[in-house]
Amino acid sequence: MKMMKMLKKTIPAVALALALALSIGGCSFENHKEGTQVVIYLEDGSIMERYMNAVEEYDRVEYEEVYIDRGERSIGPTEYRFRGIVYLTEEEAERLWDTYEWEEADPAFEFEQVDIGSAGDGPWYSCEQFNKDNYSTIVPSYTVFDGKNLVFDIHQI
Repeated sequence: MKMMKMLKKTIPAVALALALALSIGGCSFENHKEGTQVVIYLEDGSIMERYMNAVEEYDRVEYEEVYIDRGERSIGPTEYRFRGIVYLTEEEAERLWDTYEWEEADPAFEFEQVDIGSAGDGPWYSCEQFNKDNYSTIVPSYTVFDGKNLVFDIHQI
């Protein structure tokens, strides 16, 4: 009789623990599946307001917002990547050139929808202080400058 009472208490507890483990495991598996890369082409200035506060003036910006879509059951934040070109005003390009110490760099541009033909021919320069002044909540793969345009590839932390 005692054994029966013990089984009646243990079986539901084990079943609940098993169901919980399978539920968590299923969500975890779903969250780690590869997913589909989504690329959205944008030309708004919101990226400048969020991440490039040291840039005071520009004519236009075009960039791609890239993320991995893991489906409806994805749990947690999505890491975004932004890559594109900032077309600076002549005055702003001169100010940035004079304000920062730029060192020659050789980046490899990787865009899907942004036309890199209008980015310029280089040579390209990078500056660690420019990155520090602009990207406190995002990680730059690179931001390069040719004296006229900024080309960037940055990732959310």
